[in-house]
Amino acid sequence: MVTYAYVFGILLILNGAAGYFMADADSKSLTAFIPSVVGVLLVLCGVISAVKESARMHAMHISALVGLIGVLGALGNLARALASEKSPSYLGLTMTVVMGILSASYVVACIQSFRAAGRARRAEKAASESA
Repeated sequence: MVTYAYVFGILLILNGAAGYFMADADSKSLTAFIPSVVGVLLVLCGVISAVKESARMHAMHISALVGLIGVLGALGNLARALASEKSPSYLGLTMTVVMGILSASYVVACIQSFRAAGRARRAEKAASESA
């Protein structure tokens, strides 16, 4: 799971940077780095998990929450942009959709990992009780 935090974190960091540097000079905004902030938080959770084994479960649960916030933020931004009177930026919408897809994919991977860890714990407990 730590590897997923690194990979998705780096992809989100690149998403934010690409959104900022690909924008026209007159439409550049620091809000383009919002996906990068989510990505940095995921990488930070991954680092904490790798460095401190006792904090792994907590850090990975926090990273799942950060991923969920990324999904909700992307959906909210999309809804706001599409409901706006002025025409939304194609680049902005694209970067928002990419952030939403990356964040949602990360949350799905987290859920799958948490379920597998729970099954492994239950199997280990059952094996130790039968021995």
